Amino acid sequence: MHHRLRDAIVVLSLTFIFSSYGSDIRFVDVTEQAGIHFEHAGGIDLRVVPALVGSGAAWCDYDSDGKLDLYIANSALVRPASDAVLPKNALYRNNGDGTFSDVTDAAGVGDTGWGMGCAFADYDNDGDADLYVTNYKTNLFYRNNGDGTFKRFSSGAGGIGHDGFGAGIAWGDYDSDGYLDLYVGNYIEYTKVPQGDEVFFPYDFFGQANVLYLNKGDGGFINITDAAKVNGGFHLTLGVAAADYDADGDLDLYLANDTDQNILYRNDGELTFTNTNRPDARSRTGDIRSGMGISWGDYDADGDLDLFVTNWLDENNVLYKNKGDGTFTDVSAKSGVFESGLGKTCWGTALFDADNDGDLDIFFSAGHIDPASWEAHGQADVFLQNNGDGTFTDISEAVGLQEFNSDGVGRGVAVADYDADGDLDLFIVNSGGKPMLLRNDGGNQRQWLQIRTVGTVSNRDGIGALVKVSAGDLHQIQQVTAGDSYLSQSSIDVEFGLGHHETVDRIVIQWPSGIVQTLTDVRANQRIVVIERAE
Repeated sequence: MHHRLRDAIVVLSLTFIFSSYGSDIRFVDVTEQAGIHFEHAGGIDLRVVPALVGSGAAWCDYDSDGKLDLYIANSALVRPASDAVLPKNALYRNNGDGTFSDVTDAAGVGDTGWGMGCAFADYDNDGDADLYVTNYKTNLFYRNNGDGTFKRFSSGAGGIGHDGFGAGIAWGDYDSDGYLDLYVGNYIEYTKVPQGDEVFFPYDFFGQANVLYLNKGDGGFINITDAAKVNGGFHLTLGVAAADYDADGDLDLYLANDTDQNILYRNDGELTFTNTNRPDARSRTGDIRSGMGISWGDYDADGDLDLFVTNWLDENNVLYKNKGDGTFTDVSAKSGVFESGLGKTCWGTALFDADNDGDLDIFFSAGHIDPASWEAHGQADVFLQNNGDGTFTDISEAVGLQEFNSDGVGRGVAVADYDADGDLDLFIVNSGGKPMLLRNDGGNQRQWLQIRTVGTVSNRDGIGALVKVSAGDLHQIQQVTAGDSYLSQSSIDVEFGLGHHETVDRIVIQWPSGIVQTLTDVRANQRIVVIERAE
């Protein structure tokens, strides 16, 4: 499938090892100085649902220069004047010095439609990242030309440009054939036209069926939704995220549904899925709330993937602990997560190790949607520090969040080490306003390791690979994913905080192909590329 590469591990960069292990981190708003001059065209108007629910962003090295670039989906204008400058999606190229350049027009990805979600993936295994964008109305698929430009390819790729109210995206090799398939969540059947001051809520609409596209390996896709039994039940899907929660070697799917029951689809390994809300397959993750964002991660370091879901303001966010037997337990209250979201409408989220101490912290964005009920629509985002004992503490004020983002109407969230300094930074899309690039200052005082996976038998991005890292008494797992949070995509690189450990004793990668690869005695504080070695 790919050219044979001789070396199984490539070191991309190495930074010096810090001598101090301070735990203080601060998030600093560097949006303007980074050159990101973007403004979301939506806003708090219940008559225009696509503008109201906001949009997402995606981190990806689209031009293969070793630096993470940023794509942002935008909303549109309801009734633009003939001479109006239409809002468009934006692509920012990372200059490598902490700044970005707007290359939207040059790259050919400045769509002016009602943008929602976005996610990159190398669907054709040619070594560069392609881009899928969900819209209210027709979705878009851009094939990467490999020269810094993209070709709009929707109609030519097996009808992948679905026409609906697109929302979350999850790329993954659901049939383990070495090619990435695509799952697209759809929101509501938005057919009513606002009259005067009339407003609508999600429960005023029917939901739309979701779509699973199977990659045929010849450049095209085929819709296998009904055969695979994953249409979502018309449940108003917003968030979508894939993970192998039961560690059986194939990717499962979780759907966060607005005002309806969430769904965890278990992959049965034969291109069919089981809805685990069924009595004979119950996973206990099918709460009926207003699901928005999703993040998978092993917050308690017990070797399996747990689940965090954001919700509407009076429903509390939920942390589901994976019991390792196919079921989950709601530990929101005992973990300290329950109260953190009360009174807030919560959206994008991430489980990530912000301070590199070896356990996963939680971030989520917040922002109201009802202009009649709140004097201020903006709400401060929240950072929960993992205490290492199964509990979390809200230290949002201590890390600086309340200094600058109380006016933000948060939606999509994406995480990446954009400045390559060894700690993970945050990007937040704000509905109807400017986004925020929050640089993590201080997270790299502890040791860390970043891993990029490159498949040879598996898909080129290694999406779905489960990476296990052991360093002394620290044992962690992460999965390579493409699409999660809320309508967004974090970097496909996985980063592990290592605390004081300067060497990783053992890295075990379980590739989607089934190949298991082991590396030993890897130095900390570097970014490595691991290439799948065929047996």
